[in-house]
Amino acid sequence: MDQKNKVRSGLIFGIVTSLFFILQNLLTRDDLSTQNLIIIIASSLFGGALAGFLFGWLIGLFANSKFLKNGTNIDTASNETIVFSTGANHFQGVEGVGGKLYLTNKRLIFKSHNFNIQNHEFSINLSDVDEVHRYSTYGIINNGLSVTTSGNVIEKFAVQEPEEWMFQLKEKNSLQSVEQ
Repeated sequence: MDQKNKVRSGLIFGIVTSLFFILQNLLTRDDLSTQNLIIIIASSLFGGALAGFLFGWLIGLFANSKFLKNGTNIDTASNETIVFSTGANHFQGVEGVGGKLYLTNKRLIFKSHNFNIQNHEFSINLSDVDEVHRYSTYGIINNGLSVTTSGNVIEKFAVQEPEEWMFQLKEKNSLQSVEQ
């Protein structure tokens, strides 16, 4: 996980935590004088900033750990080379299974890490991919990658560096793209 993603994750977590602290204090306090309101907002912002910093730091440690990296290594054929890879989630029902997505010169491969309920390795031959497009995961975050196969099966991923994934899949492999 790069510095930009750690900071973004920390900021989002910190802002949500600050808002939660403010709302929780406003709903549970009886004495909402101006002084108490300032204390509530200041302490909530401080607590949210601290929580966001710690969250970003811890998620960075987790994403870059040797245990995680070793658990998501893949085997390739002798005539197959890895072109591009990043951390990713593969959506299996309601679970976004965490792991790593690989693009080789022959396949798109996802391998989960061991901190999931649904551990799996998944592979699509590039010759079976009809279309790729971006979408917003959960309708908010524009990091989704949708892959449609020749069997009209749609596989969805949340990826780091979605623009680079689109470039690698569309430009380098001559796949169709539908921008949304």
